[in-house]
Amino acid sequence: MNFKRKEKGKTLKYWVIAILALAVVVSAVWLFINRMEGTPPMVQLDMGSKSIPAQYDISGSVSDTKSGIRKLFVAVVQNGTETVLMDTAYEKTGNGNSVRHRVEFNLPVNAKKMGLTDGTATIRIAAWDHSWRKWFDGNRTYQEQEVVIDMTPPRVSVLSRQHNINQGGAGLVIYRLSEPCEEHGIHVGDEFFPGHAGYFEDAGIYLAFFALKHDQGPGTEILVTAVDSAGNTGKGGLYYHISAKRFTSETLGISDRFLNKILPAFESIDGLEPDASLLEQFLFINKDLRQKNNQTILLNGANTDLKIHWDGAFLRLPNSAHKAGFADHRSYQYDGNIVDRQYHLGIDLASVMHAPVPAANAGRVTFVDEVGIYGKTVIVDHGFGLFSLYSHLSRTSVNVADHIEKGDILGYSGSTGLAGGDHLHFGMFVNHIFVNPLEWWDASWIHNNIVNKLEEVTTLAAD
Repeated sequence: MNFKRKEKGKTLKYWVIAILALAVVVSAVWLFINRMEGTPPMVQLDMGSKSIPAQYDISGSVSDTKSGIRKLFVAVVQNGTETVLMDTAYEKTGNGNSVRHRVEFNLPVNAKKMGLTDGTATIRIAAWDHSWRKWFDGNRTYQEQEVVIDMTPPRVSVLSRQHNINQGGAGLVIYRLSEPCEEHGIHVGDEFFPGHAGYFEDAGIYLAFFALKHDQGPGTEILVTAVDSAGNTGKGGLYYHISAKRFTSETLGISDRFLNKILPAFESIDGLEPDASLLEQFLFINKDLRQKNNQTILLNGANTDLKIHWDGAFLRLPNSAHKAGFADHRSYQYDGNIVDRQYHLGIDLASVMHAPVPAANAGRVTFVDEVGIYGKTVIVDHGFGLFSLYSHLSRTSVNVADHIEKGDILGYSGSTGLAGGDHLHFGMFVNHIFVNPLEWWDASWIHNNIVNKLEEVTTLAAD
């Protein structure tokens, strides 16, 4: 019995030793495989542009999900000279198992202080991990990216001469850029109007139609700006004169009879509370919905044909009476109190009921739909950011993408939307700002302010 117990104890002892030995071997194999892993770090360089201005931040990240990041090196190389931006080691901490699996970097570059010059350069990045490979040197990722050092802003030369602009009116600037730029155009106060190539044979000459809002008078700053691919900004001044304009003010009486007539058409409008009073409904429509509708209309200005479709003075509704003017300041009176104030950003024209509405000039139809307070509406793109608007129509007779000629019938006048009677609301806008249509009905104004400039620069460019 004692012999059997001794043999059983020896067997158990051998099994324990074998299991412990196996655990040591497995641990050693696991450690060897883990420490000898062969996956190099991943490098991500976040470059918004391959052009670097005088001051720039080189940013990116390095990640290694296995053994972790041991070292990161970043430098800029130009003409054989290497300028080190980062050379950092990341040692293990604590019990030796705590490592960095991801490192993000954001390195400021001051090209002038670093002695860099305009021209090509190379961003050099190297990253090592904690692997035991290569005699404990680790896996390495090496990456280079060629960039262009560009510290010179683009030159802007304004080619069009004197610019006379009316408050609430439009204008045209023609300019040349020394290099292609990602963004360029006209700043009018806080508003920006992009410039476009395509009219002139010289691809370096651009034109931009711009506008002064009805509340932008003398003192508004106007200048041309251009931003190149490196982020350098060039500016060009121009001679201009702004003529102040006074617009009509009028008070419109709002009665329950009028509200009961027009409000049913807006019952399904989002945001209109069903239990709101007649006045509350009107104020929502006249203020909130008007703003939303204006945005819907003006969004069309972001997509324009790079071609001047129109020719000569724009047409107005034939045999029509002028019922309301551009930028009229309207005060709305209800029950003896002024309850709202808004601007009328178009011209109302009245003729016979359901009068045929001709296209004011040639262009491409960009919009045919209902637009809240404007009712049935047609919008025409005349090229380079100039658009005309026809609203309150009883019905339309064109489709989106139709190319129409001056005088083609777009639809028929009506009283859809927030209209008290049959008429046409005619508007014009440049890019995203409504302008006074009176200018575009005037052949002399068009010749002096638009056509003359185009012809002069065309001749200049040909010489």
